Amino acid sequence: MAKYGVLTLAIVATLCGLVQARYSHVACQVVENKWCTVQRLRITARTDVRGLVFPDDRYEKIRIGQYYDFVNTDSTVVIFSGELFYRMRRVRYLQMNGVRMVGLDMPETVLELDVADNWISRVYIDSEKSYALRKLNMRNNLLTAIGSFKYLNMLEELDLSDNMLHTVNFDVFSFMPYIRVINLARNRLISATAGSGVISLGNLEEANMAENQLTKLDVGVWLFPALRMLNLTGNPIKRLNLSSQQSFPRLKSVLL
Repeated sequence: MAKYGVLTLAIVATLCGLVQARYSHVACQVVENKWCTVQRLRITARTDVRGLVFPDDRYEKIRIGQYYDFVNTDSTVVIFSGELFYRMRRVRYLQMNGVRMVGLDMPETVLELDVADNWISRVYIDSEKSYALRKLNMRNNLLTAIGSFKYLNMLEELDLSDNMLHTVNFDVFSFMPYIRVINLARNRLISATAGSGVISLGNLEEANMAENQLTKLDVGVWLFPALRMLNLTGNPIKRLNLSSQQSFPRLKSVLL
């Protein structure tokens, strides 16, 4: 009987070891102002997320990456996949700065997403899904096209500065009725077109296209009644007619 008891304990111990090996619990290394900064992560492929268990539902705000000098939380998330987001699906505010990300599957239920300072060139946005995103920071990445961003129709603030955009069709923003701030500074813009008709952005207050290569803007088809600031510094634009009170009734600052 003693032998069978030892055998049973051995089997239980083995099973516990297998369960621990199968599941990896991701802990909060630092908790501050309701933000959970997780321990170091290494995700270099979609399959790396199998078995990851993120902090429980107490945390709607999660940071992944190096944010503090006193603790090492440096992480690598090469691909932020839908499967990875499923493991933290209660999160509403998500920051992943400087985690060497190259691909992003846009999360559906996040309200504010900050993925600045990465290497993102591919963003997957599903036209069949509804996105709750209000604020998106993709500063300092490698984006060359944003056509699919039109499905982010709840956006209020969008930062695409310091990317590699050569052309932007403002028609993409017409699908965002709540957009207030657009930052396209320090790209490689040579063209900012307006599609085939009038572009009406009723809530847009700030548009920043500084330090690009724009020589002209087709502002004749812009209807931005709430626009207060337009920044075009560092562009070789020689003439710009913004005299229409109907198109820009609140415009107070134009930086050339």
